[in-house]
Amino acid sequence: MAKFELAAAIVVHKDRVLIVRRSEKESFLPNHWGIPCGKINVTQGESAEDAVLRELREETGLKGKIVRQVGRSRFSSIWQGESAENIQQNYLVRPKGNWLKLRFGGRLKIVTPQPDQQAEWVPVGQIDSFGLDDHNLGAINQWRTPENIPLTRQFAQ
Repeated sequence: MAKFELAAAIVVHKDRVLIVRRSEKESFLPNHWGIPCGKINVTQGESAEDAVLRELREETGLKGKIVRQVGRSRFSSIWQGESAENIQQNYLVRPKGNWLKLRFGGRLKIVTPQPDQQAEWVPVGQIDSFGLDDHNLGAINQWRTPENIPLTRQFAQ
């Protein structure tokens, strides 16, 4: 059985959560919406913290700053025809940018690596009805706990 360690970014800006749609060319979950996430390069000594920021940059073009780890999740999947066990560390990430501009109505430019990919800033109050799978919604809900919300309000206004 294959085993993967993953790092996921729950990016919140102005009371919206960033989600991305995978390319239709992906072998794993094509056209699937979720939070930016990917494998940690464990064999190269990459930390989960470095991986989550790298994945965010690769999938959206955004730079970010980790606020805190908000949880972990474990799930099974099929990878290249083989069962896989996945352990995912979930991080609340603040997008980096010109904060004065962003605070007063500026927009964060998203650049996806493939032309058929998309990114959306979904209002927090609508994330449950967007159609995300239980795994991605569960990761977001790890952030939406009472102890984590005040941390987000420090930079999400």
